[in-house]
Amino acid sequence: MTEVRIAKIISNGCGIGWAEGKTFFVPYTLPGEIVRVKSALKEKSFFYVEDHELIGTSPERRKPFCKHYGICGGCLLQHASYPAQLRMKKAIFSELLRQNQIDLDIDPVVVTPGETGLRTRAKFFSLKGKPAYRRKRSSDFVQIDDCPLLDPVFFEKIVRDIPKRHGDTQFEYSKFTGDFMPGAETLRKSVNGKTMKIRRNSFFQSSEEGAGIMCSLVMREAEAAKAENAVDLFCGSGLFSLFLTDKGIKTTGFEIEEAACISYAENLGGKAEIVKMNAYSLERLEKTGLVVADPPRAGLGAKLSGIICDCTENVVYIACEPPNLVRDLKTFLAKGFCVKHFYIIDLFPDTPHFETVAVLSRETGK
Repeated sequence: MTEVRIAKIISNGCGIGWAEGKTFFVPYTLPGEIVRVKSALKEKSFFYVEDHELIGTSPERRKPFCKHYGICGGCLLQHASYPAQLRMKKAIFSELLRQNQIDLDIDPVVVTPGETGLRTRAKFFSLKGKPAYRRKRSSDFVQIDDCPLLDPVFFEKIVRDIPKRHGDTQFEYSKFTGDFMPGAETLRKSVNGKTMKIRRNSFFQSSEEGAGIMCSLVMREAEAAKAENAVDLFCGSGLFSLFLTDKGIKTTGFEIEEAACISYAENLGGKAEIVKMNAYSLERLEKTGLVVADPPRAGLGAKLSGIICDCTENVVYIACEPPNLVRDLKTFLAKGFCVKHFYIIDLFPDTPHFETVAVLSRETGK
């Protein structure tokens, strides 16, 4: 049987290694470990290892704390110590920059609200009246009677509510107010001491603590830029606008989703303007001191990135899909912007996913 030494963890959460002229993706492994391949599925340019034996283990390996780990497809890194996970995510992002020939003398800062008991937003499938996630690499489902990543009160509410649901249901909870959705049409979230309303079908981060970290970063950069006005692209229900206007910064939000626009108007109470339109349709923007952009997975794209470059000297770009952030960075760098800071925010512990924040300025790279 083939033996493979794991070189590193890649963006899909697998370990990667090479042997006999072949590339192997091996789930549930760690850098430096040696595996004996028992069975592997041939993909286009690699072999996905479906069964393996560990014959050399890393000191960073730990016993997973969730009994569904390895069956449920949600988590892929729980076998790694949490500090090791954070180092992996930093390495994945740094490698992504290198692969795109972006050589910057900036060390990404990793920030985390913690590992377990935090998430207050989750999608479950109702399987015979019980909450279920999809199985690993399958469209089938597995019933879940615990999820340590979720706030425990939130999970209890899901268990009680899900017998009334059918198919996939998006659940949301506020640990500060006790509001629960879909039971309620509007849910109140508390972020860094501020309460805001979120309507059904409106986006919010996976935890209020994670949202608080993002708001703190945005406000730090707004104050550093001494911005008097700001544009909040893909503003949702007004999370960032709420904090910007509180500091006297004249803010305009752009959002297309109807429920979010209504929530924005309610949350800001006339302190900021909301423009109901798809930001991707913009042709230009008025000059502004700061642009905060939190686009969907597709990222900003070259056109919108160029429009932002033409209207401001300061940008905070928040991305849930790091490859698209890195792609768009090329436009900003070509337009004379420098990267002041990179942040990796670990809103999704035990998975390979993470949020990235790039702070850009045309004035200085320091």
